[in-house]
Amino acid sequence: MRVTVVGAGIVGLATADALVRRGHDVMVLDAVRPMGARSAGASRIFRLAHGDPALVAAADEARGAWAEWSRRAGRELVGTEGAVVSGPKAPAWADAMAAAGAEHTLGDPPAALLGTAEGPVLVDPAGGAVDLAGAGRLLLEALRPHLRPGRVVDLDELDADAVVVTAGAGTPDLVAPLGVDVPAALRHHVRFSFRPRAAPADVPPAHIDGVAGPQLTSTYQHRTPEGTWAVGGHLVDEDAGSTTTADHTLDEVRARSRAAVSAHVAERLPELDPEPVGELACAPAVVDDDGVATARVGKVYVLWGGNLAKFAPLLGERLAEAVHTDGVVHPIGTPTDVSDHGR
Repeated sequence: MRVTVVGAGIVGLATADALVRRGHDVMVLDAVRPMGARSAGASRIFRLAHGDPALVAAADEARGAWAEWSRRAGRELVGTEGAVVSGPKAPAWADAMAAAGAEHTLGDPPAALLGTAEGPVLVDPAGGAVDLAGAGRLLLEALRPHLRPGRVVDLDELDADAVVVTAGAGTPDLVAPLGVDVPAALRHHVRFSFRPRAAPADVPPAHIDGVAGPQLTSTYQHRTPEGTWAVGGHLVDEDAGSTTTADHTLDEVRARSRAAVSAHVAERLPELDPEPVGELACAPAVVDDDGVATARVGKVYVLWGGNLAKFAPLLGERLAEAVHTDGVVHPIGTPTDVSDHGR
């Protein structure tokens, strides 16, 4: 079967890789460059911790798929340092992990945690930092003969037996003519990297902190493959009275984020030099909660959602299997209502 994958981010590449292994004739198109846009940057946080037991179970399944990618790469692509969640979500997420039978604790912060955290905190021992750039290199090397530059405007112009759309910010416009409603409003977001003042004896866990502050509603941090620390925060948008930055320019968000995150590092993370040494900007959908949504319209398969990188190898397998069997994508989590818009 001839399959075109539109979008060469981590999910698109995972899907193409799984399709090639199933024997299909695959072409991957990307408007800019592979592993750009929402898949740019060296790292992400992997976690089992979610607010939905079904998402916890899916993340656990994805952890096994990451292990297979690590075997192919010849090195670990997901760290073993664990992840910590603090703030209002911690108890509810602990309940979801308990319902899914996932190992966790809810109590005092671990000694290795970088900075301070208000308890109780949820400790996810299966979490850690993902070497996203390393995973991208693994897939790009395997898919080199299948990659083509190209901006797709009309899906009907693609000469293929099946089309998979994993185009990130480009997805809403591409699939709107099919009657698939994907959230189109975007917000700018910038995370920064900081150098540690000294190498820690043990790698501290990745940390997601939902404690609100005067400038940031929540923060996250984790070690990158380069040995720096990635720290990001979600801005309080005083103008709109909400937490979205959709109505602000990237330069405005970059300046506000740099000041707010640097202040957070100076106050809460004294182990880091508060002067950023790098930054990564992206534009996720305004609706950016955990979750995956899919749709099928005839030969076109569509996938979108929030915080997808940790699920990438599992999403690739499920999309590829749906194409391979002429079926629909198996749902991931209860928010994932799979829509079959017609065959």
